[in-house]
Amino acid sequence: MPKTHILVIEDDDDARMMYGIMLRSWGYDVSEATTGREGIKAALRRAPDVILLDIMMPDMDGYEVYLQLRGKLGFHRVPILFLTALDSLEDRIKGYAMGADDFISKSQTDYKELGVRIKAATERADRLSESGRGTSRGSVIGLLSLRGGVGVSTLAMHLARHATTVSDRQVILIDLAFPVGSISLWSGISGTRNSVSLLSRAPSEIDLSVIKNYSLQNVYGSYFVPGPATLTDLSAVRPQALERVLEILRDAGYIVILDLGHATLPLMWDTPTKCDWLGIVTSADNTSCALATELMTSLPGRGVDPRSLVLLFNDCTNKTPSDISIGLPRTPDVFIPYTESFDELTTSSAFSHLWSMIAADEQEYLELLRDDRGIAGDQ
Repeated sequence: MPKTHILVIEDDDDARMMYGIMLRSWGYDVSEATTGREGIKAALRRAPDVILLDIMMPDMDGYEVYLQLRGKLGFHRVPILFLTALDSLEDRIKGYAMGADDFISKSQTDYKELGVRIKAATERADRLSESGRGTSRGSVIGLLSLRGGVGVSTLAMHLARHATTVSDRQVILIDLAFPVGSISLWSGISGTRNSVSLLSRAPSEIDLSVIKNYSLQNVYGSYFVPGPATLTDLSAVRPQALERVLEILRDAGYIVILDLGHATLPLMWDTPTKCDWLGIVTSADNTSCALATELMTSLPGRGVDPRSLVLLFNDCTNKTPSDISIGLPRTPDVFIPYTESFDELTTSSAFSHLWSMIAADEQEYLELLRDDRGIAGDQ
């Protein structure tokens, strides 16, 4: 079993050496950095299990180092303990208010207490890690099409509703169909409580409570973050903020459904690679089929696992061709029948079939593929 890796960010040479000797004597694997910027680089180069962070440093104080690290993908659960000469009540309140796992005063803590507090932080992190594994970890499902008018937003909304009825997890739909979100228009919602405002925040400012503040709940029990209801400047949107949002929701066990629309910006941000499942929506017309084929063949070259691609044929015009695979790279995985009743759409066997695919684990899905398409071969 690998040793717990602790990164010490401390500019005082004597203090840093003392901590290193002490931590190694307790069996920890120790890395050291002498400045805030060095510490950030060291953490990104080799992710630590725990960070001991001084506050008063010449290039960048520990508070800023904390904020920058918390904004990095994968660092919101790493225990960060301030270990500092500062010991005023105001300093301690500031540290805890930022979300630090502990605030340890150098002058008031002996080495035995330091060891106990580090051990407690690692054990808390281990418990959180265990609770985030297996069935408790959430998943991200994206829906997109390069062709407008094929019903991506409609399918996203009704998949969210279906997931709410069949799953005991929290479900949240995020509208990324920029520049104007269909969901906000349909629901009559306007204002700044939308996905653009959320994703324009610094990643370090985003946590689960912030995401909830931007979320609304519908009558079916699922949550949604609408897109803007009017043309909106998107220049402030940060791809890193979206990564942060998805990471937090995954760790909290949410089923996240992304309405990617035409995917203009999400494709630039490599959002499809962040999805566990990606539904490519097409309809009967030749252009829709050609664009769906382009996505199905090109996305694997952009880092998307081809096994995560689900081809959805949405009969949105009630003009089903005799062979729905015409012009497509394969027979669609799910056929969504035409209906004028949204309630019938949500409860249709098509959504049950889709859900059975994306809710299955990888081995079940591979077996489903083999059964449906005659794919053979050892995995």
